[in-house]
Amino acid sequence: MSADELKQAIITENEIAFSHNGIDYLLYGWHQCDGYVLSFECNGELVWQSALYSKKACIDEFLNYYSEL
Repeated sequence: MSADELKQAIITENEIAFSHNGIDYLLYGWHQCDGYVLSFECNGELVWQSALYSKKACIDEFLNYYSEL
């Protein structure tokens, strides 16, 4: 899945399951009272999580991480 497709999906849905290089992932986020959190799991194990930021900042931080996979 391209970075643009991931960005659009998480903006609109707050959750997306996808495969990348044959590995299954889950990307999901939620609003808290003081910001947004974005989490990334691989095979049910948390492998990355943002700090509390704006939703846009969380997505941008994740896309930087994702580009290195």
